[in-house]
Amino acid sequence: MTRVPDSDVRANHSNRVPIETPEWLLEQTRRQQAVAPYCGLGFKVDRLDPTIYERMSHELRGVLDRFRPEAPIDEISTTAPDFVPALMCENGTFNAEMSELLKPLHEAWSGMALTESACYGFRAYQRGSYLLNHVDRTETHIISSTVCVDASLEEPWPLYVEDILGEVHEINLEPGELLLYEGARLVHGRPWPLVGDYYVGLFVHYRPRS
Repeated sequence: MTRVPDSDVRANHSNRVPIETPEWLLEQTRRQQAVAPYCGLGFKVDRLDPTIYERMSHELRGVLDRFRPEAPIDEISTTAPDFVPALMCENGTFNAEMSELLKPLHEAWSGMALTESACYGFRAYQRGSYLLNHVDRTETHIISSTVCVDASLEEPWPLYVEDILGEVHEINLEPGELLLYEGARLVHGRPWPLVGDYYVGLFVHYRPRS
């Protein structure tokens, strides 16, 4: 899979209008946020250790023939009827390895001892895919990250994040970068159709050990 050119990734497309979040998801988000903790961290872009990123890339190259259509998820849809929204390839052993390897990075950022909650992926979003704005699971997805593993894009496909004050940020990740964020509290998504062939992500979640 092909690395996205830096010039494309860093372009600003903030004039695009996001796909509207349906009322049921807005209400669900409000309910979840009302009880979710906020740790005062917000979000941060970081880069993976090169050894860890090479491990991910090696795994991805070895499983390209194992991707299958992902089961329907209410928050993920597409504007391209000829494509399923996302393909999924999960390896429980590899995911557990990544969760363990990435835990020190998340602990250093959060200042807390953490327990692994979940690791999803690889997920390959396809042309036309979009991810509606939402928050993550209240009890378990407290300290989270989304990793850009690889992509082939014709336009940037930014991550939408609302900070604790409601200000909107559009964040473009390059392969090998990740966004650390408070998943249960900060609204996030990719509410624009993907323009390109694919975007491969890995998603890691932790909760405070205490």
